[in-house]
Amino acid sequence: MKKSIFQDSVFQNFVKEAPIATAAQMILRRLIEPGAVDQIFDDNAKRQYERTQLFSAITSVMASVILGQNPSVRAAHKKHAEKLGASCTALYNKLQRIEPQTSRALVRHSYRSAVEVQKTLGGVERHDVPGYQTRILDGNHLGKTEHRIKETRDLVAGPLPGKSLAVLDPRFKAICDFVPIEDGYAQERSGLDQIIQTLQKHQLWIADRNFCTLKLMYSIAAKSGCFVIRQHAKLKGEIRGKEKKIGKTDTGVIYENQLVLPEYQGEQMTVRRVVIKLNEPTRDGDTEMVILSNLPIDDADALRISELYRDRWKVETAFLHMTLHLNCEIDSLCYPAASLFCFAMSAVSFNALSVIKSMVACQHGREASESLSHYYLSDEIAGDSRGLLIALEETRWDEVTTIPLRSYCDELLKIAASIKISRYRKSVRGPKKPPPKKKGNKRTVHVSTKRLLDKRKEI
Repeated sequence: MKKSIFQDSVFQNFVKEAPIATAAQMILRRLIEPGAVDQIFDDNAKRQYERTQLFSAITSVMASVILGQNPSVRAAHKKHAEKLGASCTALYNKLQRIEPQTSRALVRHSYRSAVEVQKTLGGVERHDVPGYQTRILDGNHLGKTEHRIKETRDLVAGPLPGKSLAVLDPRFKAICDFVPIEDGYAQERSGLDQIIQTLQKHQLWIADRNFCTLKLMYSIAAKSGCFVIRQHAKLKGEIRGKEKKIGKTDTGVIYENQLVLPEYQGEQMTVRRVVIKLNEPTRDGDTEMVILSNLPIDDADALRISELYRDRWKVETAFLHMTLHLNCEIDSLCYPAASLFCFAMSAVSFNALSVIKSMVACQHGREASESLSHYYLSDEIAGDSRGLLIALEETRWDEVTTIPLRSYCDELLKIAASIKISRYRKSVRGPKKPPPKKKGNKRTVHVSTKRLLDKRKEI
């Protein structure tokens, strides 16, 4: 009988020396298990079809590019040509035709799998507000691509491959939904209808003023949900009552009264109007911030609502990690469908990192988990995964996707126990000092560093 991969001495050596890379392989294979991924394609693809290249194979190859295991799509094809069973041109053609609904379904599937694993691991944080499932909504603009498409070659302007809406579940720190928008000029609000279709009872939606629309707020309320959304300047209403001072926070003084929203489809709603008089102006020069919410005061007072809105940065931090530490924007993928699929795979990889942080929290505590640096996690995954996949051939990993979930999580916890937190901890720097006034003039182009250091010794 063949020995289990978990008992293999090679596997155990990687657990000891590269635990994050080993865990990442286990988690990604569970989140994008080939059978489930191919079923996602069958259920969602309307025009595209599979012939020689399975969607699961493309997904696996793109994951290696996103995580830095391969420097480019072409390099990944050279390494996995037999697995893909087609030319590099065929791979690019396949990527540029992946339909948006397929990319979205892949992200949603990875979220469900990640949540299932985290719940089995245990130690999941409580909801932000008891009785509600928090969802943080924000938009992301994809950066310009290379001028590879014929129509863009003689243009000075950078080609925009699209944008997306992403929804973060802060409890599991995972991207739970993703709405791809292929038109780079389209408004973020154009994707709201797809978000509205997913609304459920007892959800708490947090969003910036770009999403402050009557349709969204009334739709959330109609589903017995709540919202914390910054008021857009163009949204008017009838203010009721004087602003009552509630208290102070680190950012400013909090006041509250009410706002009667304009009528929408025969309905009218009165919401709480929380005003934050800021200590310092924002980057846009705003001196106050107005937040609208229909949360009952028994569930959250005005101070809590202001704190909830500040948590909106969590989704922006997720975008930052996906941009800096995961290859979520590949310049050579110029077609919108390919670029959006790339971003979707980054969201899947981000969800895998969230599972890693969850298993660390179970073994080393929540504080240790929060201290982990995405940079150091991604660096080990990119650097050590190649050796891991050479040492343990592809067929050996099949066991990871077939063993019972409880046994699978037990193996993850064993790996977490071997992690030395100090190797992956964030580097914390002190407060920034104002830059000194520059010396010299336009004629002084260079200076000798050695002479400057020699002068220091003379002082």
